[in-house]
Amino acid sequence: MNILTEKQRTEKAEKIADTALQLFQTRSFGSITMSQIAAKSGVGKGTLFNYFETKENIFMRLLLSGYQDYFENLIQDFQKLPSHVSVEEFSNFMINQTQYLIRDKSVLVRLNALRAPVLEGRANMDQTLTGRQILYETSQRLGQVISEHVTFISKSEASHLFIVQSAIISGLMNMMGLDEFDHEQLSPKFTDFKINLETDAVQTLKFYLTGFFASKKQ
Repeated sequence: MNILTEKQRTEKAEKIADTALQLFQTRSFGSITMSQIAAKSGVGKGTLFNYFETKENIFMRLLLSGYQDYFENLIQDFQKLPSHVSVEEFSNFMINQTQYLIRDKSVLVRLNALRAPVLEGRANMDQTLTGRQILYETSQRLGQVISEHVTFISKSEASHLFIVQSAIISGLMNMMGLDEFDHEQLSPKFTDFKINLETDAVQTLKFYLTGFFASKKQ
């Protein structure tokens, strides 16, 4: 019997997850199968199920680890900023990060939009809880770093702002395509149903930040 060490098991699980991520870059979640992931990973389908009991488990792991890496990078970026960051500078930072997520982290944004409607239905709760605990701790460290640079923002508030940012992007994504059916433009055109993800997300976050900082002054 081929008995793997814990390190080897972790490396194989990461390889399987990375393979799924590669497939997701060019395909929809629904079109990806466990058989495809197993074949491209170079493992048997039975072996694959020893690591991930469902496809949703794999993608939940990708989502949580992806946001953890994103937050870790934000921590490093913020630590390089001056000791005092103005409200305007911080607001611009949040807007720039929203644009960055939509433009350069589209895979992560797509994964996040799948979380509630798709992934949580069949993902393993214990594994998800473990991943969320790690993500939460990273989020708290990010909040702490921001609160040390931005006046009037607590660690909890700073951490929560990224949840709001995520909710805005995912909510808009889940409402996109009302003017289409199966990626084909509907006729007559439903012009007011059309959503521009980046434009609308930035505008909505600006409104939120304006209200948030106005409430801090009261």
